Amino acid sequence: MTSSEAPRNRKERRAQAKEDRTPTEIPLARPKQETSKGKTLLEIAEERKLLQTSKIGSPSITTTQINPDGSITELPDPTDASSTPYLDIFLYASSLILLHFTLTLLVHHQYATDPPALVPVFLASTIFSSAPWLILLLVAALHPRASQPLMQLVFAGMAIVAGAWLVKASNDDPYMAVMKKAPALGTLWVWGVVELRWEIAAACLAVTGAWGWWKGYGVW
Repeated sequence: MTSSEAPRNRKERRAQAKEDRTPTEIPLARPKQETSKGKTLLEIAEERKLLQTSKIGSPSITTTQINPDGSITELPDPTDASSTPYLDIFLYASSLILLHFTLTLLVHHQYATDPPALVPVFLASTIFSSAPWLILLLVAALHPRASQPLMQLVFAGMAIVAGAWLVKASNDDPYMAVMKKAPALGTLWVWGVVELRWEIAAACLAVTGAWGWWKGYGVW
């Protein structure tokens, strides 16, 4: 192909462009390395404390809050014992108080000659009884730390003792004693089992059942 002839297609034009370009036309100078005047990403992350380890574990959406300026604020740990969960304590204590009232109603229904009236039983088991206040104090003191190993040991002992005592009382004691002891012991037994991990709770129930079988107590 001569220089006077014009390329007829794309392939010819590319070939002519390669023939016409000489090595001297390509700049061989090394590009200038200009230092950035701004801050690097690492410096910005250090200023905003993004690389620091959180005191309450790895940062997450439940333990940290991103502010509009990009900074991070640590939120209080919801499992920290220093922050008392008042609503959780109130609901937990209310459930146990209702359980105590239900057990009181059941023992009255079992041993009383006449059908029990709800209002007198309710007043006797709540308003004129110290049991609800004791339940509230115990829940406020023990429930927030129920997951700790020492408290698990305490609840395991309470579940075994309360369960064994309830089985013995319902089989050996007269009906008046059962009417007084059964609601409190049943409430403590259920509370202790519920606070435990499932494998420890199952072991405590097995110990109570084995003790009752060894003593010759029956379920009915």
